[in-house]
Amino acid sequence: MADASNHLAHLTSTIDSLGQGLDHAKTGAVRSLHSWGAALSASDEPALKTIADELKQLEVILGEGDINGPKLKKALQSLGKHTTAAAKSAEGATADKVQQLGKLLTDAAGQLS
Repeated sequence: MADASNHLAHLTSTIDSLGQGLDHAKTGAVRSLHSWGAALSASDEPALKTIADELKQLEVILGEGDINGPKLKKALQSLGKHTTAAAKSAEGATADKVQQLGKLLTDAAGQLS
């Protein structure tokens, strides 16, 4: 059960960061992306493995010297879409947080031109 509590706390932290805007979220993004990717890769759910792969791609994009805006936008849109879809199979407070995270990722993509 501690695992579920840790995931909920991590979701809340990620949501808080994204809620402050894309520029703020970028600061801790790589560390968070790596952590989420590792957690989701361990899942038996194909949808979560897809999200883990997208997180790895996003980590690469953010690690590039000059970030390609259209590439980042596309990655965030896809990640937002898959995250929102994954919320349907989550339970309780986690489902709400995952849905909120999906929306924030989609909104972040909308901040990019």
